[in-house]
Amino acid sequence: MADTDGIEAKQLLAAWRAGDMVARDRLFTLLYSELRQVSAALLRSERNSSLSTGDLVNEAVMRLVQMDQIEWADKTHFLALSARAMRRILIDNARKKHTDKRHHHKVTLVTRLGGVTSERIDFDVLEKALIRLAAIDKEKADIVELRYFAGMSHQEIAEVTGSSESTVKRGWRAARAWLIDALQEDRRVRNAPS
Repeated sequence: MADTDGIEAKQLLAAWRAGDMVARDRLFTLLYSELRQVSAALLRSERNSSLSTGDLVNEAVMRLVQMDQIEWADKTHFLALSARAMRRILIDNARKKHTDKRHHHKVTLVTRLGGVTSERIDFDVLEKALIRLAAIDKEKADIVELRYFAGMSHQEIAEVTGSSESTVKRGWRAARAWLIDALQEDRRVRNAPS
């Protein structure tokens, strides 16, 4: 079934690129459940988002429909770009909320029950770290995007990027280590006494 969906998606992508809007609509219908899975995964790691899974998918679809001159390779590539669009929506949403709250005093209650903190990553902080990583090594930043945000396997990332699976695995390990260090550094800076 997955192979059939992949073949049909590739045909629909080609038809959409040729201007067939019915093919575009059929493509979104075919991949809707997978887009919802990507959306749900992104929303699980987002704190205080007012968007639902369906809202995020719909916003991403609207952005993808407005894109011109995209050379969709296949279903995997399409889902990766969809995940990227969803991530941008969440970042824009988080920034808008932050801007709206600038004139208010923020009060945060932090509790550590049993010495365990269940802290989630702020998308804006992660985005800034990914921008820094991309400036250093674009390929590793792309691997993080495809792995973390699109939920792709090493094999799928290798297909999309044209790399070997072992190269992707090494890139993922290095990028993940770099990001963990960058996020910990950001946390230390934010928590440092002024």
